[in-house]
Amino acid sequence: MTQTRSAPVAKPVEQPPSQQPPAQQQPAGGVKETIESILIAFILAFVFRAFVVEAFVIPTGSMAPTLLGAHMRFTCDDCGYRFDLNYSSGNDPNGEPIIRPSAERAVKAICPNCGYKIPNSRSEHPAYDPPVRYGDRILVLKYLYLFDEPSRWDIVVFKNPTDPDHVQNYIKRLVGRPNEQIVLIDGDVYAGPHDAPIEKLQIQTKPRNVQEAMWRIVADNDFYPRGVRSGQQWEQPWTLTTGQTGWNLGESPTTGRVFTFNNPSGEATIWFDAKANPSKHALTDFLAYDAEVTTPGNTVADLKLNLFYDRQSGDGPLKLKLTKFDDTFVTELTRDKVRLLHSSSNGSAPQVIGEAPLKPSSAPRHIEFTNVDYRVTVRIDGENLVQTKPDQYVPDVRTILDLVNNDKVSTPSIEITAQQQAAKISHVSLWRDLYYTSRNDRGKPLESGTPENPIKLGEGEYFVLGDNSPISGDSRYWENPINLPHENLIVDKGRVPERFLLGKAFFVYWPAGYKPMDHKNVPAVVPNFGDMRSIE
Repeated sequence: MTQTRSAPVAKPVEQPPSQQPPAQQQPAGGVKETIESILIAFILAFVFRAFVVEAFVIPTGSMAPTLLGAHMRFTCDDCGYRFDLNYSSGNDPNGEPIIRPSAERAVKAICPNCGYKIPNSRSEHPAYDPPVRYGDRILVLKYLYLFDEPSRWDIVVFKNPTDPDHVQNYIKRLVGRPNEQIVLIDGDVYAGPHDAPIEKLQIQTKPRNVQEAMWRIVADNDFYPRGVRSGQQWEQPWTLTTGQTGWNLGESPTTGRVFTFNNPSGEATIWFDAKANPSKHALTDFLAYDAEVTTPGNTVADLKLNLFYDRQSGDGPLKLKLTKFDDTFVTELTRDKVRLLHSSSNGSAPQVIGEAPLKPSSAPRHIEFTNVDYRVTVRIDGENLVQTKPDQYVPDVRTILDLVNNDKVSTPSIEITAQQQAAKISHVSLWRDLYYTSRNDRGKPLESGTPENPIKLGEGEYFVLGDNSPISGDSRYWENPINLPHENLIVDKGRVPERFLLGKAFFVYWPAGYKPMDHKNVPAVVPNFGDMRSIE
């Protein structure tokens, strides 16, 4: 048996009785001071909670997937992509959502990456019993807006204007500010003065940190299906143009995650086929989180093409193409330069609208090519090298409304072309922007913020939307005004008055929980620490 040796203890030096210090005694007020310190700590904590930061729980999926309410989490059996599905089981007598340990029923779950339909019954999948996770718990900076005005795109907590007693808390994204006219057009936010005609309103572009939180997956080639599905066929959506040679897209999870090109004397193009896997409704506003309650209805052309490009030989260009309505944008990369070209359907020759030198690099280049909010950006290795200016790319509002209202919006085109080189393309993914809907599922305009019903905000009034636009009960739907004459507060429908704002959400401190053990009656209470994050 191993013994632990202790360090030697020094023997105290004895002193004569006359020189020994008096014995220490507990101060008479020691216990009292300890209790007072504890009480002061509690008081400070309550003051901090009341006036500085407060915790809230997300009850519903109206802000998903930015913030999650009660939901189920799936990992696709075929491609391995992880995704969440909304879960609603009603409210208890106090109005709080009922959280059950597991779904206890069949649910419709579709992988947003590959379109695989998850087996939704025990007869199809013996182990089927998805646990229900709690909503995210967040921290809210209270009374910030006493010192600083709310900014567009803030995620705010406020008193629900539709609650007769105005005691229920809501959380949404702030998109309209005082004295603005707000209209939602083709999924985007437009703003301007009250007297501006609709075609003169300005599209509101999102800051990069906000935009990163709003991208929704279309397809990520790193999650390549293994072919385990029964009765379901997956097709690689990236397709080689007929008759062209040079690209090798692979045919399995081992070879299909990296695209290679080798043609020293010619060029070839691959393009994204949105109809390759119909169940995933690519390039629409369909959200897998809402698979049980919504159907796709709107084409989305605000996109991000993301990839890593490794040129191995040759001097030909790599070209990336994105289209939206009549506009075509092409990013062209050579060894030492990147250019952005623009053309339209009128047949005019492509025009160079921006270019920049490329720094020498032996590593694969990370390329992000985006067209969102009528701003096109070429971002390479974490730096915006080329970006359109507002006067270079201007939305034609009347034309857009005609196309949207008559269901004439064409599916955008996404292409990758390589010429006279050998190269590898890896980590290829395609993303689409959040789409704010302006009509209900019957095609009727909503109450506020639509081209038919613009909203004109007064002093101290705000317009808010949920990130999960198809199912969010927000400013677009509110039918009744706020009428509190005894508080001198009368506000028209669709608005959040400034005094209803409670604060800005800034951090998820207790992400949606998971079950600590595989047992039906054990709730998902353990936080997923890997999902702790700031809120953008």
